[in-house]
Formats: sequence, C-alpha cells, structure tokens
Amino acid sequence: MEDLEKELGPIIENFQNLLKDAKAKKFDSLREDEDLKKEFSKLSKDVIEPVMRKFESYLKSKDVNSSVNVRSEIISGKNPSIEFILHFKLTHESRYPNIKFSSSGEKISIQEDRLITKGEVRQDMMPEYYDKEQITEEFIEERLIRLIKSCFDKNWQSIYS
Repeated sequence: MEDLEKELGPIIENFQNLLKDAKAKKFDSLREDEDLKKEFSKLSKDVIEPVMRKFESYLKSKDVNSSVNVRSEIISGKNPSIEFILHFKLTHESRYPNIKFSSSGEKISIQEDRLITKGEVRQDMMPEYYDKEQITEEFIEERLIRLIKSCFDKNWQSIYS
C-alpha cells in the first residue's frame, strides 16, 4: 500500500486539487454572471423600461403601434434584454424597426434595425457596446428618437409615387 501511495498519491492529489480549483472558478464565474444579470435587470427596470414605456404611450396617443419586450432570463443562450419595437413594416423582407439593449458581460450591447423602404437593401447594423454608466434616460431618449425619426422622417411622396 505504501508503494501505491508513493507512486499514485501525489498524482491523484494533484488531480483532485485541480478539480477543486476548477469548481471554485466555475462557481465564481457563475456568481459574477448572476451579479451582472442582476445589474442589467436593475438598469433595465429603473432606467431603460420607463423611458421606453413613455415612448410607447406617446406613440399610442398618435395611433402608432409599438411594444416593449423584456426578457429578464437567459433563454437559449441569449442574454437578458429589453427591446422597443415599432409595429411598422413596409416590405415583406423588412423587419419591424426596433432597438434592443442586452447584457453583454460588463457592457451593454445595443442592436438597432431600422425601417427598410421600397428599393432599399437591408443592412444589419453591428451591435454597439457601452458602459452601464453611459446608459442614461437622455441617452435612451436620443436613441429612440433617432429610431422613430428614421421611420417617419422620409420623403414618402418620392418613395411611393
């Protein structure tokens, strides 16, 4: 038995220590991910959603349909997000204009799809990444105004005449 301990003991002990360290790192990583998810959830609930709801209410008063979709959990590998959607679509190829704020590690990812009119080619916009501190009410208002203007501030007569 002493021979086995001498031969195998250090190897097995080293392996067990590696497993223990890997489990601790995984646990720390999961805890950090959970903390980041909670931070995004708080930012979403306290800052982003109220601004989006204000715009949704205003647009409703103008008979323009829009919605706010909140996904607070990680679903199918997709991070928690909140999305503002204008239910305004002109071609069957186009998507509804929208802007989505997502948790992306320590950053906030913003993905925007704008309205596509007849003759335009859809271009996927690359996500932009911001620090949480940059996501203020004013910043969100500016982004929503820009999205809405991209839909309504067009030369419609020249497009459809």
